[in-house]
Amino acid sequence: MALKIGISGLRGTVDAPSPALTPDVIVAYTAAFGTWLRRKAPSPLVAVGRDARCSSPMIARLVCGTLQALGLRVADLGQTLTPTVQFFTANAPEVMGGIMVTASHNPLTWNGLKFLDARGRFLSADVWATLRQFVEEAKWPWVSLADVAGVEMQGEAAFISHLEAVLATVLADAIRRARLRVALDACNSSAVRWIELFKALGCDVVACHTEQHGFFARPPEPLPSHLSTLCALVPQAGCHVGFAADPDGDRLVLVDERGTPVSEEHTVVLCAQERLNSRQGPIVVNVVTTHAVEEMFPHVPVHRTPVGEMNVVNGVVQHGAVLGGEGSGGIIVPDIHLARDGMAAAALVLNLLAQEGQPLSALVARIPPWHPVKARLVPEDTSANELRALFTDWQASPPRVAVIPSGVHVEGTHAHLRLAVDDEYVHLEAHLPDGRTTRATAPAGPITPIVAHLATTTPEVNLCDGLKLIGPDAWLSLRPSNTEPIVRLMGEIRGVER
Repeated sequence: MALKIGISGLRGTVDAPSPALTPDVIVAYTAAFGTWLRRKAPSPLVAVGRDARCSSPMIARLVCGTLQALGLRVADLGQTLTPTVQFFTANAPEVMGGIMVTASHNPLTWNGLKFLDARGRFLSADVWATLRQFVEEAKWPWVSLADVAGVEMQGEAAFISHLEAVLATVLADAIRRARLRVALDACNSSAVRWIELFKALGCDVVACHTEQHGFFARPPEPLPSHLSTLCALVPQAGCHVGFAADPDGDRLVLVDERGTPVSEEHTVVLCAQERLNSRQGPIVVNVVTTHAVEEMFPHVPVHRTPVGEMNVVNGVVQHGAVLGGEGSGGIIVPDIHLARDGMAAAALVLNLLAQEGQPLSALVARIPPWHPVKARLVPEDTSANELRALFTDWQASPPRVAVIPSGVHVEGTHAHLRLAVDDEYVHLEAHLPDGRTTRATAPAGPITPIVAHLATTTPEVNLCDGLKLIGPDAWLSLRPSNTEPIVRLMGEIRGVER
């Protein structure tokens, strides 16, 4: 059982009793969003799309019906990509907001709602506070039967306009002349439509996991360890590159021509290289994206934000960036729209291959060797959201931090934390501001050498999102997830792979 509410939207399990993403929760938050939109216009048009997971059609019908009952008109985009819903919402003048039914990279038992404003962007914290207030009050402005609004089917037109915008941002003729052969892992969902992009760019395409049966043939998060089928397909079919998506198509992970998976952290580096080949300007990434970005582009301003698409988008707007991105493979191409867009990222990679005339493995080999570590900690007797209070307390009153080879000690005014590491495990013990204690354990893996390295330095402490310790050749971050009920432990160490 789980229900997660935050800047990335609403997510929860759909096969369990409360607290979960039950029909009453879906209706309540959709009604809250519709009520908020009705304060802006009497009968606004709302775009609604969904991914291909088996629970999405049912949830989308609940969403559409709730909006209609509030007197809102619905532009039903059907099964589609989250970036397509965002592009349509931002570019269709009549559309006042959007809802995408998806849990993105979460497992099949999860689903969710991504709410968008009229600019196609995720909702701000103050809007979420308003929605929560509406849910608590539960006083919905239902309309009479005569005023129930209709549904317009606009999915095909929305996708075609999105596709044309992506094609317009790359040198399509140069890509066609390169005669590239590509492989696609569509994760049994809407990224199967990326094939239309590849064919429009003159690519030969082979694909796997294209069946639309509501289930996933692999774990939905496109991590390199989940891409064995694509890794085998690329060299067998003689492809130049393999592309892997998540279920809603906002993330991209690559496989090189030899069938070797490319770190998801490197998608943003390669896309930045493509943009910087033809223009100047800053790059915006989140606080836990690979430090190879700064080293790869030493003369380019790199700005870092808290994790989350909304935060990176705000940074892109603030700094006038040519590209935004997150180490998960989410790429924002401002020339197209202000949203993470896997299809746009794939087009940039094809453009880079055509420009450079070198295999993907050679382009990846140029990226400075920062090696990532990622672990998941599941707190005991508390939630990741409640643990967030500890980090909020530290933002108001910075703690004392000590790093020794066996761990990290963080002492705040009202809360403290111990992170102990050995050759096998990492152990978290946190004492929260309300007096409770929570613990979590995960395999240590390469985290131990990162801590040992940081202990030889005086690391910089960054509290913009969780706790990040930064040394000259290593860094370590601890932060509650925005999308799952976990705490993420992430880091990198520079040099030979460990």
